[in-house]
Amino acid sequence: MNMFDEARALRGTLEMCGITQGEMARRLGVSQSYIANKLRLLNHCENMQKKILDSGISERHARALLRLRDEGVREAALDRVCREKMNVAECEALVDLLYCSEAPSTVGKAERLKRIDAFQNTLRESLEVLSSLGVEARKRTSYYGNKTYITISIEE
Repeated sequence: MNMFDEARALRGTLEMCGITQGEMARRLGVSQSYIANKLRLLNHCENMQKKILDSGISERHARALLRLRDEGVREAALDRVCREKMNVAECEALVDLLYCSEAPSTVGKAERLKRIDAFQNTLRESLEVLSSLGVEARKRTSYYGNKTYITISIEE
């Protein structure tokens, strides 16, 4: 049973039994967020579900892609994740970057700053992963006017 089949089975059981996600979680011995995260996968259209299954990416990759509202952007991100064999942290960093640029004119300043913070946190975590693998990686941040410049140096 793949991740989408499991999500469909959970949704069907919820509807058939008329119970809440919390009640189902209690009965299955899992958290409510586990159930919610499984069900969120069904927000991918059928075409994307097939592409995700064909690509072999993980459930965490698939959930990260859901943050992208535009199906075309989501599909392009999936293609890039597969082509570059991105791990989950790299996928999340890509999604953060694309999410920040998805519809900037419709996003308020507070939301933009929140998205930028999320991107920088993901970037920091990615650098920590590299460091734990013994790869020396440094981030330098500089500010000019109303722009922030981030430079990443990775020792080969």
